[in-house]
Amino acid sequence: MITMKFGGTSVGTADSIRQVCRLIKTELERRPIVIVSAHNSPSLRMTDTLVASAKAARDGRPDSRRVRDAQLRLCGELGMDTAAAGIDFLLEQIDKLFSGIAMIGELTARTMDVVMSFGERMSARVINDVLSREFGVNSIYRSSVSLGLRTDANFGSARPDPSCYPAVAKQIADLEYETLVTTGFIASTADGKITTLGRGGSDYSATIFGAIVGAEEVQIWTDVSGVMTADPRLVPEARSIPELTFMEASELAWYGAKVLHPATMIPAIENDIPVLVKNTTAPEHPGTVIRRHIVKEEGAPPVKSLAVMKGVVMVTITTGRMFGAHGFMSKVFDVFNRHAVSVHMIATSEVTISVTTQDSENVESAAAAIRDFADVRVERGFSLISVVGEMMQGTPGVAARVTRAMAENRVNIHMISQGASEINIALVVEDPQMKPAVTGLHREFFGISA
Repeated sequence: MITMKFGGTSVGTADSIRQVCRLIKTELERRPIVIVSAHNSPSLRMTDTLVASAKAARDGRPDSRRVRDAQLRLCGELGMDTAAAGIDFLLEQIDKLFSGIAMIGELTARTMDVVMSFGERMSARVINDVLSREFGVNSIYRSSVSLGLRTDANFGSARPDPSCYPAVAKQIADLEYETLVTTGFIASTADGKITTLGRGGSDYSATIFGAIVGAEEVQIWTDVSGVMTADPRLVPEARSIPELTFMEASELAWYGAKVLHPATMIPAIENDIPVLVKNTTAPEHPGTVIRRHIVKEEGAPPVKSLAVMKGVVMVTITTGRMFGAHGFMSKVFDVFNRHAVSVHMIATSEVTISVTTQDSENVESAAAAIRDFADVRVERGFSLISVVGEMMQGTPGVAARVTRAMAENRVNIHMISQGASEINIALVVEDPQMKPAVTGLHREFFGISA
């Protein structure tokens, strides 16, 4: 058994949906569980459209026509009977939901999760319909909610409750199918309230379901040929990486690589399930295999890939009372915890702590609380670049090569850190210098001119 996750761009058009169905049909012997994202193409960005329409409803302008027209246009291109496929019912539910939002004039995180869930619910029904009607596959649809996938009540970024996994596994085992199509990204609380795993959470859903059914492999199908040495939009010469370890992939995902959701690797690591990242439009390309251990080739670059996190805020905390004092760090991070500020990187001296975060909305309130006992400076306009690779461990001179590349490209490093694992060197630069920093690092470690 395997799980196959298809991202939004893979299910964004009629042609791409048919391509997805062809790929699924080639794997029927392995009884695939198919996890899909909401439709995403230049003409149909379903999740964004749902969010924008919900905000308009909150402001007194309930109108589902953009959602309805886009979804029905795609279904029409596929020759679907939208009533039979359940699409009409979902569109009616969206109408009622927007009217309710307009009536009360507010849009909570809980309600937004319900709004965003419709993208995956419609997409999964479309895939199931085309598989059955056009491709003759014994395909069945069940939403992840109806299968019993449960999470906590942290709406907008919920975490799964593993205690539900045996019941979900039994539900799936009792079904008869060639392929089961379900929704990525969404689940529900124990009392049935819809939750989401955070934007991009369908990858996470794929490895969760892989863990639940004991899959031999999790396939992540996207619009690039595996994980790349850098973002090809920044470095056109970037190339795909044949193999990554779980730890390398986790570091890349956490520090900004867009191919994988940051939590994706957790169920894969815990259950030792290989993850294969492939390109829907180029299925013949081998893509990237992510597993616990890989063979380390002699002479291979110590760095595997570069990740970029944009929208970084740098917070610098300074006080003489930190010198030789106990508990100061605990006090600072207690404030961050209370204000739900997630810290990505930290550097300290005797009297200064510098941290980075993307929690721009909450950081000001946290800074105000810290000013009761220290001086705080909040600066925006930064990017965090991560240099990742397990072969950096024990390899002399990697940090020197990083700083040399920055110097040669006249990039000023505002903050730099290397973890004890030695597989990641992270540096903070100003946004305008992010691209020359990435291209310079790519040239340094991969020998490709940018």
